Amino acid sequence: MGIDGIGKKGGIPGNIPASPGVSGPAKTGQTFEVGGAQKADAVSTVETGPLAEVRSGKISVDAYLDHKVADATKHLQGLPSHELGAIRSMLRDQLASDPQLVELVQKATGSTPTPPEE
Repeated sequence: MGIDGIGKKGGIPGNIPASPGVSGPAKTGQTFEVGGAQKADAVSTVETGPLAEVRSGKISVDAYLDHKVADATKHLQGLPSHELGAIRSMLRDQLASDPQLVELVQKATGSTPTPPEE
């Protein structure tokens, strides 16, 4: 004797007659579908920008880092040029020498930056 009903005589549970007043499952509207054009657009998206250029070999990792430093310091344009240059130089050196930052650059670009000259 099984507790799950296997081997017992009788009908399949899905074929149980409906109770009086119950009409069965109600139909809902159309099911949700993702349009084919949306899928194609998502797949055909082409990566652009400095990261794509360094990955394709158009620019070097060092040029990519110089671009990122310029982006990061864009808001400091009002500073005297020697101060802005010192900040950019410090950031650039950190990107090439700090082990954690070097690892991030390597993961993003696939290459390691040139260490700063001493």
